[in-house]
Amino acid sequence: MTRCEFLEIIKTGISKNDYHLTLVNGGQNPDYSYSIGLTAKFGFELVIAGGFISINDNESLFRNIYHQLQSGSTLDSKFLLSDNTFYLKKVDSSWCEKLMLGVYDYYNVDKIDAYQIIPEEKTLDMPEMSNPLNLNDTIWKWIEMDWNLNVPKDSYAITDVYFLQGKPIVELIRWEDHVWEMFSGPGPDFKEEEIRIVPLGTILGIDDTLQRTVDLEIGKGLWRESKDSDWNNWE
Repeated sequence: MTRCEFLEIIKTGISKNDYHLTLVNGGQNPDYSYSIGLTAKFGFELVIAGGFISINDNESLFRNIYHQLQSGSTLDSKFLLSDNTFYLKKVDSSWCEKLMLGVYDYYNVDKIDAYQIIPEEKTLDMPEMSNPLNLNDTIWKWIEMDWNLNVPKDSYAITDVYFLQGKPIVELIRWEDHVWEMFSGPGPDFKEEEIRIVPLGTILGIDDTLQRTVDLEIGKGLWRESKDSDWNNWE
């Protein structure tokens, strides 16, 4: 895609929806998304990083907050969507410069303001973007670092939302060269809406006790009682 084509897509989105929503995935860091076009209306853009929410929920969240801001809600307001509560927090410029390149390109500026959308109950992959970006961060280091693990760069794990909320992985299996299942409880017990697909680099950044899984043979599995327990081979 050329730059002109990219800018035309943004202009079309802004014309149709008042802003364009950019979704970024495919790397080993968590997915993230950000607005382009709100600077002209509010003087800032919105960004959400991590959380692994669905595309539809992601779009609904941005739209809901946009409408509340238009209706007079202030930056320190609580924003409600379904049963969840979100708030906004100012983003350090170091994060903007790495994650929100489309905004700089569209407005042709060297400085922007942005606010992070944060749920009251964060998941472990969601950074504190009010602090400067740390390129040694175990979860977000893949923004800059080349993939150096002895598995395919597109490796990922099918896991559950409770792991992202802090529960340890207690059973796992490697199904393919680049695909694992890792659960905080018995896999069949999880409902579809509780399942998440997470890059392996993010998984290992959250819990380095899972490092052994990188060398696991295809078709082999491990289990343990708790995060502090030894791994056992599935028989």
